Amino acid sequence: MNRLPASLLLCALLSACASGSLHDDSAAARAADAAQAQALIATAPPEGQPLAPWLDAQRARIAAERDEATQRYEATEKACWQRFAVNDCLRQARTERRAVLDRLRQQELAVNDLDRRRRTDERLRQLERKPSGSDG
Repeated sequence: MNRLPASLLLCALLSACASGSLHDDSAAARAADAAQAQALIATAPPEGQPLAPWLDAQRARIAAERDEATQRYEATEKACWQRFAVNDCLRQARTERRAVLDRLRQQELAVNDLDRRRRTDERLRQLERKPSGSDG
């Protein structure tokens, strides 16, 4: 009888250790996604070319990739129901979809940040050109 609680404790410890490593992996994946998003900013259009069309193209690409990931997930989910290990298959499909959507979200945040900076710079230039009303 004393073996059962010890076995349960051992199982709990092993599962806690396993889940901890999953969290470390996801943190590393998030860091890689952030680095990839920063690399996206570095690939902004060359100097002198308009930024707004490039930002729109990036947003369209992200939306298309997001739709593709959703369609791929739905197809995989449908195929999972034909397998014996349905739950494991569904879990893997969700994990893959989440990884793609997280990567795309990081890219979207980088594009939005770049757009925000562009609008701020534009607004500052407008304010610099505007004559001061206090010279009167």
